Amino acid sequence: MTVWLAGAMLMLVPLSATAQDKAATTAADPIDQAFSAIQAGNPTSALALVDPLLAGLERDYATEKKHIFCSETPEQEGYYLTTTDGGSDNVRLVPARWCQAQYIKAFALVDLKRYDEAQATYERLLGYAPQNARYINELGYLFLAKKQWQRSIDVYTRAEAAATFSPDRRDYERCVAYRGIGYDLVELGRLDDAEAAYRKCLAIIPDEPKSLGEIEYIKQQRKKTT
Repeated sequence: MTVWLAGAMLMLVPLSATAQDKAATTAADPIDQAFSAIQAGNPTSALALVDPLLAGLERDYATEKKHIFCSETPEQEGYYLTTTDGGSDNVRLVPARWCQAQYIKAFALVDLKRYDEAQATYERLLGYAPQNARYINELGYLFLAKKQWQRSIDVYTRAEAAATFSPDRRDYERCVAYRGIGYDLVELGRLDDAEAAYRKCLAIIPDEPKSLGEIEYIKQQRKKTT
C-alpha cells in the first residue's frame, strides 16, 4: 500500500480581490512565493518566506482580546460568528493569509519530517480555523505519517464532518478523509472496515481511482490470509 496523501491538498485560496490584482502582486507576495517553493520541493525556502510574515502578523494582533478566526467560506464565517462565546461581538475575523501562512509552514515542516513542530503548527492553525476541512485533513495525514493510526482516524472523522463548511470542496475533502481513514484501518488490520471507508468515498465520487486501487490492495491482502 502506498502513501498517496502527502502533498496532495495544498491549494491556497487567492488572496487578491481580482485576478488583475493577483497578477500584479504574485511576484512579490511571500505566500505565493512560498507556495511555489513547496511545489518545487524546497520546503526550507518556504519556511524562510513565511516565518517573517507570521512574525509581522503576530505583532499586528498581539493585543487583540477577541477570538481570532480566518474563514475561507461564508459557512465557516457564519459558524465562527454564531457559535463563539460572546457571539459576533467577541470575534475578530482576520485575513485568510494568516492561516494560509501557518498552513504552508506546517506543510513544509511535514516535508522536512519535523513532525512535532508541524503538529504544533497545525494545532495552532486549527485554533483559528477549526472548521476548515482542508487543514484538518492535513493534520490527519500528519498523524498517519507518525503511525498514530487511531489518532489519525479521529482527526479524519472530524475533517469529514467539517467538510460541510466548504461547499465548493465538500465532496473532495470528504473523500480525502474517508481514504485516510481507510489507510489507517488497513494498518490496524481492520480490512473490512477499511474497505467500507473506501466505498464511502466511491459513493461520493464514483470510480475514484485511489479508492479503487486501495480496495484492490485489500483484496490481495485477504488472499494472503486464506
